[in-house]
This record gives sequence, C-alpha cells and structure tokens, in this order.
Amino acid sequence: MARDDHEVLDVSHDPWLVRLQDAFQWLVTALHLGDDAGGAHGGRIVTCRHCGQRNRVAAVATGVPRCGKCHQALPWIAGAGDDEFADVAEQVSMPVLVDLWASWCGLSCMVRPVVQRLGAERAGEIKVVEVEVVAAPRTSQRFHVCGIPTLMVLRRGEVVARRYGEIQAPALRSWLDHVLRDQAESTSDGGIALRTSPAADLAGARTTEGPGSGYTSG
Repeated sequence: MARDDHEVLDVSHDPWLVRLQDAFQWLVTALHLGDDAGGAHGGRIVTCRHCGQRNRVAAVATGVPRCGKCHQALPWIAGAGDDEFADVAEQVSMPVLVDLWASWCGLSCMVRPVVQRLGAERAGEIKVVEVEVVAAPRTSQRFHVCGIPTLMVLRRGEVVARRYGEIQAPALRSWLDHVLRDQAESTSDGGIALRTSPAADLAGARTTEGPGSGYTSG
C-alpha cells in the first residue's frame, strides 16, 4: 500500500505537484483497481488481495461482490454520470460513498486515491461511486454541490452525511467510520439492513484468469 505522506501536502496551488498527483492517482488506480472498463456498466477487473484471483466486478449488481475463488469481499468502486447514477448509486443495500470530483481540481485528484483506499479497506461494507461533476451536471445540481471535492454517504439514495474539502486520510477514515457506525446502529432499530445474505453476496462478481478470457460464475 502506498504511503500516506502525500495526504498532508497542499498542492492545490502548485501546477507541477498537481500533475505529479495526477500521475500518482493513475498509478494507484492501475495497480490496485485494475480498471479495464469503458463506461459505468462495463465493470472493472479487480485483483483479490487475499488470493490474487482476477474478478470482474459489475458497476450495477445486487448483493456484495466477492472473489469467485476465495469468496472474500472485493472493493466495489464504480464511476457514474447523470444517466447511470440512479442504477449505480441508489439500487444498493450497503452504504454508498459518493466522491464528486473534477479532473481540473488538484484537491479532487488528491482525494480520489484516499477514497479508493477507503473503499478497498472496507470491501463488503461500502460501495464507492465516483462522479466527475463536469460530466454529471444534473447530479451535481440535485445534490447542491457548491464546491469540490464533495463526499457524501448515501443510503438508498438519501444523503445521510456530507463532507467537503478534506484530504487527510485519518480524518476521512474517522468520519466514515462514525457514519457507518451510526447507520449500523439505526438498522438495529428496525431500519434497512446494510448487509445481504450469503447467497446474495456472490452477485455481481465473476472470475477470470486474465483480460479477455472466458468468465465463470462467481
């Protein structure tokens, strides 16, 4: 896992460091998420951190994606625009962490790897949905986004928490844990369950031995 040194630096006003951060974010995505998809419905190839198996995780699915080989929960990170947002972010039983970002914003590019790392750490507990605001103006207007990066936690499409401008991993981790704990406690009082049944857990993930090969049911 990459060191967290970059998280405490304010590079939003330094173009050279912003470009460096963009390159770093691309590297993190390539190494840890293995995104080979085009569009929200294409899915991503995700390498299981437990057994090394490559799995295709669909952007839109029910249940919790799990490795087809060892059945450990996989990170669930998907992109969404205006047309896909409802399917990708609202039809999910678990909490959804939405990252509203822009490619021209250095601060946004610093936050993205942190959010992706949180999604990997909490595989099976949350889904991460990344929304590029330029490509999703209706979604940005719907949630009254006035600044970026904006992070929101959704539950069945409703905003239960919001945070703006934070780039340090410890603060975001603490905030997310607090939100998830509150949501878990609310479900114990008769709310919507955040976890699905073991059978449903396998939905949305398929295994493959390499890009382009045939897929088998997870």
